[in-house]
Amino acid sequence: MIRWLAVLLLMLSPAPALAVSLATDLSSREIAITSSFNGTSLLLFGSKNAGRGAGDVDIIAVVHGPEQPMTIYRKQRVAGIWVNSRPVRFHNVPGFYAIASNRPLEEIADADYLRRENIGPTNLVLLSVEDVGLDELADLRRAIVDDRRRAGMYIAENDAVTFPAGDLFRANIFFPARVPVGDYRVIVRMMRDGREIGRTTTVVTVGKQGLEQWIYTTAHSQPLAYGLAAILIAVAAGWTAALVFRPR
Repeated sequence: MIRWLAVLLLMLSPAPALAVSLATDLSSREIAITSSFNGTSLLLFGSKNAGRGAGDVDIIAVVHGPEQPMTIYRKQRVAGIWVNSRPVRFHNVPGFYAIASNRPLEEIADADYLRRENIGPTNLVLLSVEDVGLDELADLRRAIVDDRRRAGMYIAENDAVTFPAGDLFRANIFFPARVPVGDYRVIVRMMRDGREIGRTTTVVTVGKQGLEQWIYTTAHSQPLAYGLAAILIAVAAGWTAALVFRPR
């Protein structure tokens, strides 16, 4: 009797929820920049297990490139002439920033979450070295984002993530030809009902190879020798051109 009672209680008890899990990877974790490099696409793929719960899941992938300093000048009218005003320097501007999701971000999460997690170009926290008023700072941040967008270095695609089958998903992330070298963080978030329920982080390294790597390394490690070599090469090229094309 006691045994059957135990079995009945076990059958009536709620089943344990399936564990939530997220696994992601990239087709390559290294991008080599050579003389023929014209941009490349990496395949982001993964599998999701959202456990037992109401609602479908969404995927947000953020690619955050190495941060760089940037100086912004604002036009100011002085004596009827437009001139550059006092420069404002920012020291943490991402050289590249891309977002891929399966639908618009505002449909996936609320504005507070997106702002808190710096998701989206307009939510990036760009820090200024100078003491600037809040209104001017907001204008300058918008100017940086707009400039980076026009240059193709800030990309947001709200239909790039697709679900080919079951719990599998994929997205193509394009790295343009002018991407800076360095380490890129690829953060993938799994969302449900506006809440983050899973996250993975992967690092992609972008670097120069061959002659480009030697030139880049020399220019940064031995700038004086690099400058002298550049001058000698220019002089030699000019002298050779003068010999070839001189009047006969």
